[in-house]
Amino acid sequence: MKVINISEIFEVPNINAKDADLKKIIYKIPDLMLINNNYFPGSEYLCVCSGGTTSSCAKENLITLDLRKNYNYIKYNPQKKIVKIGGGVLMGSLLDELEKHGRIFPTGLSSLPGVGFILTGGISPLSRRYGLAIDNIDSVKGYLGNGEYFAISKKEIKKEEIDLWEAIKGAAPFLSIITEIGLKTFESSPILICEGFVDDNEFKEIITLAEMFPPNQSLQWMHSERKYIYIVCELKTAKDKIHNENLLNKIKGFKALKHKILKSFNQAIFFPKELKLFELNQTNHSEVISLLGCSIENRIYEFTKLMEDINENRPNKSCYVACQQLGSSTNLKKNYEDYFIHRDSVWKPWIYTSWKKNDLKDKELAINWLIKSWIKLKNFFPHIHLAQLHNHLDFHREEIELAFGKKLNKLKLLKNIYDPMGNLPPL
Repeated sequence: MKVINISEIFEVPNINAKDADLKKIIYKIPDLMLINNNYFPGSEYLCVCSGGTTSSCAKENLITLDLRKNYNYIKYNPQKKIVKIGGGVLMGSLLDELEKHGRIFPTGLSSLPGVGFILTGGISPLSRRYGLAIDNIDSVKGYLGNGEYFAISKKEIKKEEIDLWEAIKGAAPFLSIITEIGLKTFESSPILICEGFVDDNEFKEIITLAEMFPPNQSLQWMHSERKYIYIVCELKTAKDKIHNENLLNKIKGFKALKHKILKSFNQAIFFPKELKLFELNQTNHSEVISLLGCSIENRIYEFTKLMEDINENRPNKSCYVACQQLGSSTNLKKNYEDYFIHRDSVWKPWIYTSWKKNDLKDKELAINWLIKSWIKLKNFFPHIHLAQLHNHLDFHREEIELAFGKKLNKLKLLKNIYDPMGNLPPL
């Protein structure tokens, strides 16, 4: 089959994926069988697009299943407080719909990801109170890599479904294509936002403060040309109000910070445009790797010095390191296990690297900076949050091992059962 460039009809925010020369796009899962030789000649695997912020949703000379066209529905049940979404729903669309019902769901910093955000863990500024996105999955439907349809409900789960149910939460892309997820929602409450640029001393102080935050507060930061912080504080209870007043007193000397109260988390827009984090640069390609680690409070000076070193060696101004805070509810043991195994994590930094597309030398410099920065940060953040798949890069195997640890062998066994032909992304 001739490879064609169909980027004009395959619109995704990730420029890497948009520029890929695809073999074929599928918009609807066939009724007879998902997997057959017509779709998967040889050892090729299927790419899946549910949102579009990852380069993994399209690859050169491979097939992409675009769920956004035919699996793009949102159904909220006001009695059960459960929302069911199709596999092609963007997180921004989910929040817009929930806003109509006075409900929220703990989504991330961008409105652009699809259900891949949920299935790979789902870290939110609200996770410290409500847990990870996978902790709030109520039901799931989809197709296994071997073509079999499945539907599992948390309240009616069968013994023989438990292994798959647990694996779906954190490792779904290796075993299945998810066409629907049922999610627990939460009552909407006002949100206090504190954001702005900080100097070196303020940066150290705010990280130290954050590690003592109550569950209704979380810190997000970005380290690039300058340091930008974003504190999210929910205002649901009387105790929340006291916590937030205490916080404001502690940071009142931070002159550049701005405070505002939003009616709902759904209305939050993270990071200002001048940082250019989520603006679509049509001339650049990029990659992101996400790390996980515990407290850095006792090593704060060592850490901030390391960050300065990483920042000084950036190959271009489009590269940066940013971070989200976990803890509290994300540390708690759940009724069922899952494949987000690093529950003791306090921080999730991610390294974003970017280069001029079609410039191989620029790409080499950018990827080398990412790898060197990762090596430096491993001392603080030794684990991986597999929010994106990098099976096209040399460090994919190491990422998989650091993401799943002792559960990797069981995951490989499940893949042999549910995706024996390797039609989905490899481990």
